[in-house]
Amino acid sequence: MIRFISPKEYKNYVPPANKQAQAVYDYVKPFIEQGSRKLIANVDTEVWLAQADDILMPVTKNTAQYENSYVCSFFSHYISYCKEEMDIVGVGILKYAFIPLLSLLGWIAKLAEMNKAVILNNFMLSTNLYVPITKIQYQELVKAAQAKFPDFLIAFRSLNEDYNAQALADLTDLGGVKIASRRVYLLKPENIRTKSRKQLRRDTKMWYEKGYYWKPATLADIPDMDRFYSSLYLEKYSTFNPQFTHNYYQYMINNKLFYMRMLKQKDVNKGVCGLFSNGSGATPPIFGYDTKSDKSEGVYRALSLWGWQMIQENIIKQMNFSSGVSLFKRARGAIGRTEYTILFSQHLSYGKRLFWNIFSRFINRVALPFMIWRKY
Repeated sequence: MIRFISPKEYKNYVPPANKQAQAVYDYVKPFIEQGSRKLIANVDTEVWLAQADDILMPVTKNTAQYENSYVCSFFSHYISYCKEEMDIVGVGILKYAFIPLLSLLGWIAKLAEMNKAVILNNFMLSTNLYVPITKIQYQELVKAAQAKFPDFLIAFRSLNEDYNAQALADLTDLGGVKIASRRVYLLKPENIRTKSRKQLRRDTKMWYEKGYYWKPATLADIPDMDRFYSSLYLEKYSTFNPQFTHNYYQYMINNKLFYMRMLKQKDVNKGVCGLFSNGSGATPPIFGYDTKSDKSEGVYRALSLWGWQMIQENIIKQMNFSSGVSLFKRARGAIGRTEYTILFSQHLSYGKRLFWNIFSRFINRVALPFMIWRKY
């Protein structure tokens, strides 16, 4: 059974009686009841639910909202964020060629209504994680979405070649078009070699020498959680990253999809790591510390250890470390993979189909090789 539940239908909807569906239902509840901007300040979206038999997933529906975080805005992801990253990653004089090209692409993208999209399984996080479903379920989901939202692009974010190989194969076989999103770094026990183990042991030794330890996050920690995350992801990197509010942290502390922990030293909060878990893996969308702190304290190294520790304790099986800081992550055993968005545009007008066909080829054939070459 495939069903889409609108915000108006939500109050009378009863989710499937299983842990996965209930956790997703609880996650979506405040977004529907309070509005997305009350939880993520730069995400203006209409949140729905999609049910595929006994599996539940959040759905976002947008029309324009060009200032949105990239988690709901393809324009922000491929145009606005890329312009900002020219200085962050240091492409040198190449930016004088890229920025005019991005501006031209942005103008064309708005004409093609790039942001008019319905994104399935969108948790509005930097990385979405998937519960495995069958090819038939994907087929029925896409068909139902195209019928329900006939003027909207249908998309799935955050699929990589390792964790989601079957889903990528199924969706492309059903007519979906792959468009590269970014490079992500994945940690699996079998990929950790001798050098990486030595580095992780050095990190662990530093952890004990500095007296670090973990504590579950509480409501009293929310101001520090916000400060740490903002210091790293918003101030150091980009305001197009999700801008979580105190309301969001409050709900996630008690949500079963999250493990929220504070890194502490002598009873003082030094950082935050909030792991999002869905299916067989996890990823840390809530992560941060005071970036002005002394590097000799090794706070970033200490924070990054938690994923490895949870794998060792068999709490999770694999960790998606998301993008960025590639040298650091590879040195600790993470492998680089391309993350894709899958697009379904066959039901749209010829002009929009043409735009996505040309744009996806440009990203896959020009931008992606550049990202791999620069080791982003």
